[in-house]
Amino acid sequence: MKMNTTSKTNRTTTALPSRMVRTRSTASLTSLSRRLKNGTRWNASLPCLVLLLAAGAARAVDYHVATAQQLQNALTLAAASSTNNNIYVTNGYYTGNFNFNSANVNSLTILNETNVASSQIVIDSGGTGSSMNIIGSASSNITVQGMTFLRNCGSISLAGLRIAGGNTAILVNGCSFLSPTNSSGIGLMIVSGISSTVTNCNVAGSTTGGVGLGISISGISNAIVQNCTITTNKNTLSYSQSGGGLSVSGATNVAVTSCILAGNLANNGYGCGAYCSGTTIAFIGNTFIGNGSSLAYGGGGAFCSGNTITLSGNTFTGNTASSSPAGYGGGAYCSGNTITLSSNTFTSNLVFNQGGGAYCSGAIIILSGNTFANNSSIPGNGGGAYCSGQATLTSNIFSGNGCSGSGGGAYCFSSVTNPSAIYGNSFQLNTAVAGGGLFAYGPNINLMDNLVVNNSVTNNNAQGGGIYVDASAKLNMINNTLTGNTSANSGGGVAYIVTGTVELLNVYNNIIWGNLATVNGGDVYLSGTGKTKVFNFNDADSYYGVWDIALNDIDVSPQFFNAVGGDYHLHGTSPCANAGTNGAPSLPLTDLDGNSRTNSAGLVDLGCYEFNTTATHPADTNADFVMTVNEYNAYAAAWKAGQTWTNGPNPGPNPLLANYVTRAGYLALTNSGIYTNSGSARPTNWKPPGP
Repeated sequence: MKMNTTSKTNRTTTALPSRMVRTRSTASLTSLSRRLKNGTRWNASLPCLVLLLAAGAARAVDYHVATAQQLQNALTLAAASSTNNNIYVTNGYYTGNFNFNSANVNSLTILNETNVASSQIVIDSGGTGSSMNIIGSASSNITVQGMTFLRNCGSISLAGLRIAGGNTAILVNGCSFLSPTNSSGIGLMIVSGISSTVTNCNVAGSTTGGVGLGISISGISNAIVQNCTITTNKNTLSYSQSGGGLSVSGATNVAVTSCILAGNLANNGYGCGAYCSGTTIAFIGNTFIGNGSSLAYGGGGAFCSGNTITLSGNTFTGNTASSSPAGYGGGAYCSGNTITLSSNTFTSNLVFNQGGGAYCSGAIIILSGNTFANNSSIPGNGGGAYCSGQATLTSNIFSGNGCSGSGGGAYCFSSVTNPSAIYGNSFQLNTAVAGGGLFAYGPNINLMDNLVVNNSVTNNNAQGGGIYVDASAKLNMINNTLTGNTSANSGGGVAYIVTGTVELLNVYNNIIWGNLATVNGGDVYLSGTGKTKVFNFNDADSYYGVWDIALNDIDVSPQFFNAVGGDYHLHGTSPCANAGTNGAPSLPLTDLDGNSRTNSAGLVDLGCYEFNTTATHPADTNADFVMTVNEYNAYAAAWKAGQTWTNGPNPGPNPLLANYVTRAGYLALTNSGIYTNSGSARPTNWKPPGP
């Protein structure tokens, strides 16, 4: 008997409920086995057929459902199956507590039918229990995609969608988790698995009544949350509870990227916007707006605790952590071994205790290229940023921050012998009780190339309108500019506090001029004995205290380009030009603009800026002082795309550098692109030739 080797491409199982269809891509091996047992003649083509059918058997079974009962039937059958399963859900309102519980090695995918939007599929528990509970303990994949889950659970500890993956990779994509008025429930809860990815989801709590955490992830080695909008979630348990919008706990690797977290809160806990604990944590390109509450302990926007923590390209605006008396990090709280904050913006965040913009506590802390503006710490320290550990602060902007403790712009405390390095930063218009711009305390401190302008100390018992520094072993303060700072007590520009007998103070090549103090030391206040205190090659006027060595100092107007307009570059005729020494200890290689610290004659200027007319615009890639339209177009495209650029500063994603882009366009369209460098503040220093 010749065997027919042709099979149908799909087979419908009629035993299933009406309108619920299960399909498989090939016939099963059962029919073939039966035919062989019944004496079917062997054919040379049968081995190939067996292989083809075996491959077909491994393919997924598809279920198409249109009612709540059909959905549960499909979940039950899929759980009992040893093959992979796809459950396609059409538009409709599905009420019930839907369950999948399988110990089989299979994959489960629940997704929307083609051309059915996620908003057209609503899964609702009806006020009791989780809307959908998925348990898959064996090695498999679990995917849920393209539908809406209502957080109508009747309990703050239950979820619209709960997944216990066991030894499973989990993907939740394109779903919404919404809270009806006065309802309770977590949006998405993942309690175990190898890895989880949550992407393109909308997780919104009710604005009228309704409580519950947005996304809760635990028991996962690798957790990714990306491109999600997480808003108005409320975690209000009476005991200590962390995470309002997002909570990830105990993961090895956590990555949160390109998400919006707004209006979330976590009372009596940490991380109103997001709470993450793990080994390696990265927050990249997220926006945190208006998260926090008066009962939050720390991390109004984000809380991170782990070994290696990275925050890059995030925006923190209007977040609060103001629980009295123990709030930490109005914008962000970071605790770990190595903490790196780069290219973030912290604006108008508030904390009751430490770190209005950001609180960082760790062995190594790096803050690079961040902007801290109008953040507040009341009554604690660090209006802009609080750092406890070996800190490196470089190329940051601290503007308009305030605190009723120490360090209006930044507070840096260290107990380790490795130096804290604070260089290339701008501190302007910050206020505090001590150290209006900066408060720095530790064994070894390096202050270099900083611009410290118009900061103030308002308490009549404190010092350091611009900087308060106490280095218990060694201080190197080289090529900084301090002007326009004020103190209601002493040290309008800087207060050097020496509390022992072994300190070495090296103060070289600074401009500390035009500051004001009500009591002593309008520019410079010095107290204590130390071992050796050197004040050489500086421009300063009003002193208080006696230095062991003070040589080659001047007392003249620095001749800034436009101090009123905020330009503190030097004119070429300034008496501070070429008045420094390249023999200063730890002389920085570049100035605040990135120009070489020494000119062609090997001479050094005083202050944070070196007079320079040779630097070209970064868009001028061949550095010929001609800006072509092609050069401008390439630079503008890189800025729009947030790409890096060969010549610093990079055009993106910092919005402040938009001025560099517009200046490049102006130059390209004027005087055939020919331009010069006046030596003033960038980017207006680059201009067409002329008077």
